[in-house]
Amino acid sequence: MAIISSTKIKEPQITVIDPKVGNPGDVFSIYGSNFGNEQTESFVEIGGLRITASNCIEWSDHKIVITLPANVRDGLVYVVTQGGRSEPKIFTNKTVVPVKVISDPATSIPVIYGIEEKSQCVGGLLSIHGKNFGLMRNNSKVYFSFKSSDLSQNDEKIYCENEDYEYWSDELVRIRVPDGTSDGFVFIETEKGSSNNYPFELQKTLGKKTFLDKRTYVIDTSVELREIVTDNDGLIFLRVPKPPVFASQPGVDVTAATHKPAIEEIAGTIVHQFDGEEINAYVVVEKTDSKTEQPAPTANVNIGQTFVVTTSAVSTEIKEQLVKPYSKKDTISKIQQASSASLDSINELLKNEKVTALSRSIIGKTTNPYTKAHLIYSYMIKNFTVLSDVRSPDAPVIDLLETKKGDAYDFAMLYDALLLAGNVLVRPCAGILVDADSSSRPHWWCEFYIESFGWVPVDVALGAGLPFECFKKRTNVKDFYFGNLDAQHITFSRGYNKLHPTIAYSKIVCQPKTYALQSIWEESSDKVTRYSSYWTTPNVTGVY
Repeated sequence: MAIISSTKIKEPQITVIDPKVGNPGDVFSIYGSNFGNEQTESFVEIGGLRITASNCIEWSDHKIVITLPANVRDGLVYVVTQGGRSEPKIFTNKTVVPVKVISDPATSIPVIYGIEEKSQCVGGLLSIHGKNFGLMRNNSKVYFSFKSSDLSQNDEKIYCENEDYEYWSDELVRIRVPDGTSDGFVFIETEKGSSNNYPFELQKTLGKKTFLDKRTYVIDTSVELREIVTDNDGLIFLRVPKPPVFASQPGVDVTAATHKPAIEEIAGTIVHQFDGEEINAYVVVEKTDSKTEQPAPTANVNIGQTFVVTTSAVSTEIKEQLVKPYSKKDTISKIQQASSASLDSINELLKNEKVTALSRSIIGKTTNPYTKAHLIYSYMIKNFTVLSDVRSPDAPVIDLLETKKGDAYDFAMLYDALLLAGNVLVRPCAGILVDADSSSRPHWWCEFYIESFGWVPVDVALGAGLPFECFKKRTNVKDFYFGNLDAQHITFSRGYNKLHPTIAYSKIVCQPKTYALQSIWEESSDKVTRYSSYWTTPNVTGVY
């Protein structure tokens, strides 16, 4: 009698990576278990890049040491063996982190001694001197005062976005004053605690921005994966859009989820990961495979998130005659970056001579970016008709020029392209629009940038008469939706979110013309034979 035994190879597990932030050429160590005593066909993957065996210095069951290649990028770190794929850890390429190391980290609470600039405008550079800011920024933040309205007696706070940080060291931080800041104070928060509040005065020579009519919404989002067929090594990733936090949307919390995410937040998304074994636990029915004509088990998975989002209406008062052309050193490069990183639909419009010619004819010789934006807004309101129903995702935006009719998406994308063609820094926004009866629908609008003032909202579709019931009755929507926005816009995207793949050679799915603008919504490995998905429009279940 022969006895045959088999041992299942355990899935690798990563406990620590060192360093978490590094440069190409650095020695990178991974600690954990079940890596195997030899590399053989196993490998390390970072940010979708499979690290070659030539970069491997050491491989043992509990430790892997590699040299980071020249083309390494930000992303998730995996160890892949015959036992499967590990849970990920996050690695950051130091070359793209806006910090500079010049001193040793300290262990005490940060202290601000002074600010070089006594007052500064939005977007202006502020130099903060002190101590104990930390060797690197990591999760540290700079906060500024924020008042929701002129009548508000309480100072709230707003933190800077990643692109606002110019330089970080233990004794000096250089930061761009964030949009939405008011007079009051600035302070720095690190893992050791919060600094003293230091007085700050905002320059308001161009006008002011006010936040009013605060609302809080409870929002449910869901996605259903249907008829999944996969083996146990299959992987599916979902990138659920998470509403961003900014001046007019100061509060975003995840209060419930049907599944614990693999990563709570990265690059503006919540990442859910499902492996084949987990998916096959949901098998509900067997269906015949069209290729093999054999019955195949299929599974259905429902993923839900509940957000609580606080928004405010935005009101701007701008002295148009004081607005100057962009400075060539700084903002023109941002315009070019915005153009190159735009949606395919916007890039196609920018390649069309009719679009660029129309932009030139509307703008004429004016160099004032505010005037350019208003001229294009007025032209579109006068010459185009907005459709109530959203057209097919495949319908080209350029149809709006030919037929003079289009939906809210067409209006926002064409407005964006016309401004970019006229050298105005602008970005598309996406989210949901909440009617007075709490029903919601996908919606799109824009923001353009004025130096020394900040972002200015524009909703061309609502200005053109898109049917919509506001909580507050408005007598002249055409005038209101240039430079102002109500509190019924819930933002999921500010600009196009170009994401990196989570795994190499994955099948990528994008959801076009929906409530967020991002390049990747779903990824699946080659071990996933098939599945279908259904993303619902976020549903508002409460308004406060």
